[in-house]
Amino acid sequence: MRIDIRVKTRLSGRAVYFSGKRRMEETVVVNELSLSSAMVSGLGSVDKETCTLNINLSPNSRVELPAQLLRSTHKNTVFRLYFPEKQALDAIWAFLRRQAPDNGSCPYCGMALQSDCSLCGTCRSPLDIMDSDYLERHLQSTFLTRLESRLPRCDSGLLLRLLSTVDQSIVGAPPALVDDEFVGTAPALREVFAMIRKAASTDMSILVLGESGTGKELTAQAIHERSQRRDQPMVVVNCAAIPGQLLESELFGYEKGAFTGAYARKAGRFELADGGTIFLDEIGELPPLLQAKLLRFLEDHTVERVGGKHGVHVDVRIIAATNCNLAAMVEQGTFRRDLYYRLNTISITLPPLRERGGDILVLAKFFLQRFGAQEQSELHGFSPAALAAISAYDWPGNVRELINKVRRALVMATGKFIEPEDLELARVAPFARHKQSSALSCSREQILDLLEQNGYCVTRAARALGVSRPTFYASMRRHGIDPSRANSVPYLPLSAS
Repeated sequence: MRIDIRVKTRLSGRAVYFSGKRRMEETVVVNELSLSSAMVSGLGSVDKETCTLNINLSPNSRVELPAQLLRSTHKNTVFRLYFPEKQALDAIWAFLRRQAPDNGSCPYCGMALQSDCSLCGTCRSPLDIMDSDYLERHLQSTFLTRLESRLPRCDSGLLLRLLSTVDQSIVGAPPALVDDEFVGTAPALREVFAMIRKAASTDMSILVLGESGTGKELTAQAIHERSQRRDQPMVVVNCAAIPGQLLESELFGYEKGAFTGAYARKAGRFELADGGTIFLDEIGELPPLLQAKLLRFLEDHTVERVGGKHGVHVDVRIIAATNCNLAAMVEQGTFRRDLYYRLNTISITLPPLRERGGDILVLAKFFLQRFGAQEQSELHGFSPAALAAISAYDWPGNVRELINKVRRALVMATGKFIEPEDLELARVAPFARHKQSSALSCSREQILDLLEQNGYCVTRAARALGVSRPTFYASMRRHGIDPSRANSVPYLPLSAS
């Protein structure tokens, strides 16, 4: 039995798909249409599993729908339709309701109807299709059937997000964390989710710890969006990206005439975040003078602009983040102990990608699906060899590195599946590039000395060596220095396992 009303039509339309890198477009005629499928003619031989159907419902109404090939003959091609936007669903339904046959037969099974009946005597389908709530009732009654037809195209991560969305809608919880780094179900990540929910309900200062690329800013954003300050601004400041002599005026603002070029009063980032949240990234890079000024602000929430004589009270919540070992920097005397305790009221430690187990493959497939759709890629997925390489790789750059490698693979792949070479995993080892030679030449003792000299801050140590942080992390692991033990001094060797 059909689950949807199907009507015969002669609608004009276009099928858009990609053959290699070429965008192909063919004029088609839609001969049959329902909420779940469309049968078209005029389409040549189709070797593409998915395409976009543009259907002209009337001179003033057109819908654009993703479609999946179901079957094809020499005359007709049948596609399953998908509705990422409710507006398209409503437009199709309005057309179907207008065109539904009024010939005494059931629009579902086609059998003859008795007069004045609300249900078909054969298929028991309701016939009150003109009622305003019919579509809602129909979708509810056919939901499981529609979902079952889509299950083969869903991975475990997508199903979990679907269940979470439904459950949270039922209990009235905030939306799930489904952004880049937060895709996955690893135990360490679930602990982060729990901490985010708890931290969002308070107004305390929060310290987010984690390697580069693990999602520290994303974590701050998630906390802000789930807090009582969600409708107020969230201001982001990268303390390492602003020169020390300018950072004070950026954070606290300045008065007119405070220095050469200060032609007008300017509000600082703290004032701009009034009522909301300020995210101080790379807090370990904050100069000593500003550490003292930040401590004073945490005590009285009063901003004193550069060149100003009076303070301005500001209501703002501080979230700080770093990939440095602040505890070690406190012991070294490069970071104020009192400021550390003030910021570390609640701490959230983000797991590196290598510790997230099966989430690595879930994330890789998630990014391939997202970026592949953006690029209209014909790739069918990762080869078994590519999946094995992804699982075996250490991912020193964490999720950010994974994103870049998947993007590269979409461009470099020549077959239907991504191979390890497309990801630069099989033929390029972490230390093979000439830019990393300086890290290669360092002994274990030299790496440890660099860390000690720079207060166990990986950012500073990498900068001193002239390499990126992921490269320095990889060099640490190569010499048996475990980055995950960054909160304890001295660094301990990796276990043999």
